[in-house]
Amino acid sequence: MVWSQVPRNAAQRVRQTAWRTVLAAATAALAWWLAQLVLGEPTPIFAPIAAMVSLLDAPGTRGRRAFRVIGGVVVGVVVGEVLVRHLGTGAWEIGAAAGIAVLLASMFSTNPLTVIQAGIAALLVVAMHTPEAGSDRLLSALIGGLLALVVSQVLATPGPPAMLGRAARAALTPAVQGLRGVGRALTGSDPAAAHDALETLRAGYRELVALHAARETGREIVRWTLRGRGQRRSVRELDDRLARLDSLYTDALLVAHAAHELVDRRCAVPERVVRAVGDLARAVEVLAEDIRSAERRRHARELAEPLTRLAAADDAPHSLATLVAEVRLAALDLTDLAR
Repeated sequence: MVWSQVPRNAAQRVRQTAWRTVLAAATAALAWWLAQLVLGEPTPIFAPIAAMVSLLDAPGTRGRRAFRVIGGVVVGVVVGEVLVRHLGTGAWEIGAAAGIAVLLASMFSTNPLTVIQAGIAALLVVAMHTPEAGSDRLLSALIGGLLALVVSQVLATPGPPAMLGRAARAALTPAVQGLRGVGRALTGSDPAAAHDALETLRAGYRELVALHAARETGREIVRWTLRGRGQRRSVRELDDRLARLDSLYTDALLVAHAAHELVDRRCAVPERVVRAVGDLARAVEVLAEDIRSAERRRHARELAEPLTRLAAADDAPHSLATLVAEVRLAALDLTDLAR
């Protein structure tokens, strides 16, 4: 990794986790207050723990995470309470409680979160033993977990169609920029511009990877959340459409490769081919504006369909014929994607 990229990558990771961090912290504070109000317990430590841990994961997995946290905490609290009553508190008791809780949890679940939470909960019960009843600790954990479920299932679940639309727009934007750069390079016979266009498209693969992650998150939201189930049909249709976006992006990259070779060889490029690249960029741009919109898809098809008939002259150089073929293939894939 280039050291100059470290601050940028760190900032990107902070942006990606900022919202879920704020959401988890706010829910933890609310869980603490609610547990104090309901249980009358001055330090309901398990309520914010259950809420915080449950909500730090990506949307679509928070519901299952909440159940795993609750299960682990229940096992840990029970084990901790039993050992405190019969053995008391101390260093050996803390180790024994954590070990027994982990072993018991692993009998019912192989998920690391459940097992770890069981050990931590048992450790906390022994180490911070107070006169409050063990039932209060269980109820405290349930309040935090149930509050996390409400937040994750209803209040803070992102709408999958809008999320996928944003991811598709982010993935197609480098394709638009790269194709426009190709047009400039062909117009001015500029090798540097051709190289820049190619690098723009190569760098854009990061957004394509992010799109794949968004599609997976969308499927998880549809499967595991109440809000997602209500949008199941539209999300599946959109996900099927986005599965074809990879081909279009690869086509754009191949157009840039062909243009780069053509410019390097100082071959003359007919004006109609330059216009075709510009029209292709415009069609991708229209599609990127809102891939969910039937009107946008229709407009993109209208722009791309004439390009599907683009052909090179019989005596055209091989590099020019390759560029024309790649533009035609990209138009065909865009037409299919926009149906």
